[in-house]
Amino acid sequence: MCRTTTHAIGDAAVRHVLDSVEKAHAESPALVRHRVEHIETVPDDTVRRFARLGVAASMQPTHCCEFTRADHTDNWSRRLGEERAGRAFRCRDLWDAGARVVLGSDWPIAPFPPLQVMAGARHRRSADLSLPPHGPEQALTPLQALQGYTVNAAWAAGEEDVAGRIAVGRRADLTVLAENPLDVPDSELADVPVLLTVVGGRPTHRAAHL
Repeated sequence: MCRTTTHAIGDAAVRHVLDSVEKAHAESPALVRHRVEHIETVPDDTVRRFARLGVAASMQPTHCCEFTRADHTDNWSRRLGEERAGRAFRCRDLWDAGARVVLGSDWPIAPFPPLQVMAGARHRRSADLSLPPHGPEQALTPLQALQGYTVNAAWAAGEEDVAGRIAVGRRADLTVLAENPLDVPDSELADVPVLLTVVGGRPTHRAAHL
């Protein structure tokens, strides 16, 4: 069975993907990692199926933060209605249900800076932090947001033995920040200076003072 990555946003689409994966597992029980991209709104029964089927939930918090509003007056929320807008981007519910939550930007559709994406996963607000959060109960912890962007992403790509963490034998992909991202307040994370980036052991960015 081939690994699949499927674009599915709403209730029916995500349910169809999970039904297909479940059917494929029944016909060929070999362990294969499948991934669903976006998962913007799903009901409770769908949330619980991700962990049971071993399907990664790949999500982009920026869509929630930058393109929707807490009061549901935005275009996305008005089209979907109060029920679905009220359960938007269920990052925390999926995590708590045992799903492997993977974070990303969906660039070039949405802004790509990883720190901004992780900050959004934590505070659920737009770049205008004076606005209220959309679904604050779905916020991830600092550690969960970091894991979603590193070890979980590597797992979803089948690269957990070579990427996703700094360890002997892993590919040297790393970023050095001016502050510990686990200690920085949610509202300040996006502005933490990047001192150094290394890709495959090769420096690609270095702050002038280093």
